[in-house]
Amino acid sequence: MSVILLNLLCVNNLCTLARFWHVLLQKDFCMKRVFIIIIAGCIAFMNAPAQVMTMDECMQYAVEHSISVGKQENVLDNAKMNYKQSVAALFPSVSAGVSASTNFGRSIDPETNSYTTVSTFGNSYSLSASMPLFAGLRYVNAIRAAKVARERGYSDLQIARDKVAMEVMRAYSDVVYYKGAVNIAVEHLDASRKTLRQAQKLHELGRKSAAEVAEIAAQEANYDYLLAEQQNNLAMAWIALREVMNYPQTTPLEVIGDEGFVVLREGQPMCDVVEHALESNVQVLSSELAVKESKLNYARAKAAWFPSISLSAGINTNYYTNFDNRQAYPSFSSQFWNNSGEYVGVSMSLPIFSNLGRNASVRSSRNALRNAELELVAVRNSVESEVVQACRRMDGYGKLYNQAVKKVEASQLAYDGIAAKFEKGLVTAIELQSAATTLLQAKSDRLRSQLQYMIEKRMVDYYSGIPFVIVRNE
Repeated sequence: MSVILLNLLCVNNLCTLARFWHVLLQKDFCMKRVFIIIIAGCIAFMNAPAQVMTMDECMQYAVEHSISVGKQENVLDNAKMNYKQSVAALFPSVSAGVSASTNFGRSIDPETNSYTTVSTFGNSYSLSASMPLFAGLRYVNAIRAAKVARERGYSDLQIARDKVAMEVMRAYSDVVYYKGAVNIAVEHLDASRKTLRQAQKLHELGRKSAAEVAEIAAQEANYDYLLAEQQNNLAMAWIALREVMNYPQTTPLEVIGDEGFVVLREGQPMCDVVEHALESNVQVLSSELAVKESKLNYARAKAAWFPSISLSAGINTNYYTNFDNRQAYPSFSSQFWNNSGEYVGVSMSLPIFSNLGRNASVRSSRNALRNAELELVAVRNSVESEVVQACRRMDGYGKLYNQAVKKVEASQLAYDGIAAKFEKGLVTAIELQSAATTLLQAKSDRLRSQLQYMIEKRMVDYYSGIPFVIVRNE
């Protein structure tokens, strides 16, 4: 019963809650039991544990629930079906037919082949099969192109998964950053409030002026505003993360941030990463398959200029009777077997003129091939640029993080020294505020550079052959 109430409270459906209350009263529930159930449901809702996920788990969840990935899986399924259909085109096609007709008035008697005016009835049965023997390798190239398209479908599906994983990775890092920013803001707000209380006490003792106390109060208000701003940014980051994950916005979720120190990546040189990406990256592979598919489609279009040869065979029979004199014609079974006939034939079609349709198809396929080749060059250049930028950014953010760590340590020492002097009345509130601002900025820079380095390191690992997500059951 409490689970039902919990679901009602989650969707804020007051009308449904009222109907539930009415049902409870109709079933003679005492008011005490009703209130116990409601309180239990509210407690269960408030204490519902949030699902804790790492970045890898978030990416895994997003890939499994992504709409774009689901659409690409449907595209892949169509490519698989097209390949099967292309293979099946080489097999004979078999068809059967049945027809029936009745004539009133003047018609031809099939027995005497002369005109008659009696009412007749006739029907026919046929079974035929045909199979292509030669079509300028059109069917063979169609199978090859469909097979390449199927392979490309797998690559495009992986590209869709990687894009979702990258979006989640960046949204996840935003959440971790703003969580850290909120913690930093809370820490400085607490320190500012402590300083304000000290300043107020020193003012009561006559060791601080009212202006200095007001200066500290303004700083405390500024940190309070900063905390509210970072909390709002965190709320927006949570919404963005749930959106890219396709995760319910009302379901509790928690992430695990990496608070460890950054260790600079040591491994493959940048040139090796670039070489590996140009050979194995799924974007490059997809573009190479697109070129191969376009070549096969171009060859298939040119095959329309070759003669096509096909084999056909069939069997047919018919039945005929006169409504006015049924006894004059043999029975149905007798006619069915006696009127049967078979045929086997080979036909050849020679293309001569088709209103420039073949020319247009060949030229269109050739232009598609050229565009695919140009797209491959563009993709290779783009991947190479992305790898170089990711390597440079990773190295740069690693150095920035190390400098930010030193900056935080120095700023903390400076702030602690100025805070101690402020307690003794040796420095002004402006100097303390300046030191606190420097320390706050240093902590923010350290957190930002750490997360940016981790993102770029993950990108370099991706281009080195380490996938974002390992898909299960595939």
